Amino acid sequence: MSTAIAERQERAAHPIVVFNEQLDARMAQFRAALPAHIPPERFKRVVLTAVQTNPELLECDRQSVFNAAVRAAQDGLLPDGREGAMVVRMDYRKGKVANWQVMIAGLRKKVRNSGEIATWDAQVVYENDHFEFELGDDPFIKHRPALTNPGKPIAAYSVATLKSGEKSREVMSIDDVYRIRDRSDGWKAFKANKIKSTPWASDEGEMIRKTVARRHSKVLPMSTDLDDLIRRDDELYDFKGAQDAEQQEQKRPRLAAMLDQIAQRPAYAEQPGESGEAIAAEPEADAQGSDNDEAGDQPGAAQPDPADDFPGNDAIAAGRRSARREG
Repeated sequence: MSTAIAERQERAAHPIVVFNEQLDARMAQFRAALPAHIPPERFKRVVLTAVQTNPELLECDRQSVFNAAVRAAQDGLLPDGREGAMVVRMDYRKGKVANWQVMIAGLRKKVRNSGEIATWDAQVVYENDHFEFELGDDPFIKHRPALTNPGKPIAAYSVATLKSGEKSREVMSIDDVYRIRDRSDGWKAFKANKIKSTPWASDEGEMIRKTVARRHSKVLPMSTDLDDLIRRDDELYDFKGAQDAEQQEQKRPRLAAMLDQIAQRPAYAEQPGESGEAIAAEPEADAQGSDNDEAGDQPGAAQPDPADDFPGNDAIAAGRRSARREG
């Protein structure tokens, strides 16, 4: 008798069992958010499977997991890893939190349902594939994938056919894709061993396809709802931080650079003496003067160095000429 009670208590205390009960308590919320073609019971099973597949979600702030599930329901997509996924990222106040992230299959599904675009496809190019593309007046993309040993990814592209029949294309190198990946909070946390998984590690191909499709979406006709859906995970990427860092790296005041050069320049050119030691050369006097001297310059007055190209140059040169007159 006591053994049976202990087994029931152990099952009740299992995290998956507890989570399943918490999902049951929120079925009315899911039912209100889901479109008619997705039964709430099916949606609940997919969410439960997602948590069982990635147990780290149980370590996340529980409310964030439920919020991610509700957002998936509102989008009319399933968190099955194809249409979208509940991913773990680090929040410096709450610790591990779950986020809803739309994947490429979910984007394509929403686009087809919206009627804004006739067809839309995105693919990854690998190093052993045959790939050609050309821009200009007659752009094209030709891609023949290698059936065996494709190698490492080298690029990605997106092709959309509009309702008018016009085609739109976008191509990204893998370096461009990885620069965007490196801005992801989830990727940063994964590389720092703060979280155990990220779609960039488990489903890299899907994330590469999504990245180029997301870039392409900026020039495609989109409804407001669809545009919001595509850009929803902007908060997962530190775009501002990356831009500020790049600007800070390139930024250097022009005046400060000029002053540094002047400070490092010797006052007189050094010439070797008979003893082999360097001695300061006396400035040569121009007995005839110069036709290029400005009005009021004394013959033989030293002229400013044209290399001293900084905003205060004219004032400094004028000061030197005035000092010579007073002397």
